[in-house]
Amino acid sequence: MVDEVEIRKRLTKHLRGAVTEREWDFLLKRRVVGELLEADDDGLQEELDDCISLIKNMRAVYPDVEPVGSTAPEETLAPVSASSRSADVGARSTAYALALSENVAAEADHDRQIAEFRKEFLAAGLIQLDQVEDWIAEHTDRDEDVRQAQVLLPPGWEFGQPLPGAVNRVFVDQLAYVAPGFSHVRMVVVAPGTVLGRLRRLATGLAVSHGWEPGQAATWVLTGVTPLIGLIRVTEGAENIREQRWTAWSERITLDVHPAVAPEEVADAYRAARARFDNHRTDGNYRARSQLVPQLVLARFVARPRAQGVPWETLRKQWNSWILVQSEHSGLKRFDFESTFRRAGLLACKRVLYRGLFAGRGATAAALANDQDDQ
Repeated sequence: MVDEVEIRKRLTKHLRGAVTEREWDFLLKRRVVGELLEADDDGLQEELDDCISLIKNMRAVYPDVEPVGSTAPEETLAPVSASSRSADVGARSTAYALALSENVAAEADHDRQIAEFRKEFLAAGLIQLDQVEDWIAEHTDRDEDVRQAQVLLPPGWEFGQPLPGAVNRVFVDQLAYVAPGFSHVRMVVVAPGTVLGRLRRLATGLAVSHGWEPGQAATWVLTGVTPLIGLIRVTEGAENIREQRWTAWSERITLDVHPAVAPEEVADAYRAARARFDNHRTDGNYRARSQLVPQLVLARFVARPRAQGVPWETLRKQWNSWILVQSEHSGLKRFDFESTFRRAGLLACKRVLYRGLFAGRGATAAALANDQDDQ
């Protein structure tokens, strides 16, 4: 099974260009998208081929559009995502990013749906970058703050029938855009079918098709200012909470990398991201260190038995017996005292789960005290 984003990506690849919002709306109304979503793995490619043929036939009917160009050709819209950052790259990759960005914008200028939106709502021409905030405000309707509900449709449900009462979730649509004077992307709640609602749909489709951020895409529609494509996008995982516990072990550093980037630039981006990550964990007070293999082996050995309440003295004896018969790891330490084994085992587990933390006497004492309370 695939979702709508994956469908658009596959269509874009086969068509060698983005599916416009007008074409997408047509596919939705004809239930072509629904059939693709419901297709199994064996029938998906056949459904995609039929969809591609339909789009090509549609395009043969409509003439291409003339590109509008930019109101500020010397400017670019830098990525300003709230969830990720663009990593620094070398001179060649920087030049490539600029060239790629201009060429992608030139391709996007031929999008028929964009031309129709601009003709209808920007009849006087594209606006300047410093006019974006006012334009958004002028087109914000009091009815924009519309809550939408997602419901689960039973098998066999058809348009025109009453909707089931069970609501899966309630949400609002938000338009992201870039405006001067703000370091991060701007957000405004919009309703489907309104001017800003239509702009949001355009921006979402453009972002998927061209590797832009939705905020860049929305501002490009209004101004023509080229969105700068980040070749390495770094996302440093937010703190996750489950049942009022900080699940630090689930956090990730994610790199979204364009294939034109050199491997050493990817490595540099990861090193910088990891340094920021560790600095955040430790408040910059000390260097986060990775554990040695013997410490990691100990953490694995005691993890489940400790959680199941096996006494530390029993675990110590089992450990001392096991290290004599195992042959996979060298340098494993024998423990003669329960207190020493308990301290080493507990800290090994804590440092696996909470990288960079539980360093120093104070943190060690707190970990031991908390473990005693849990017994």
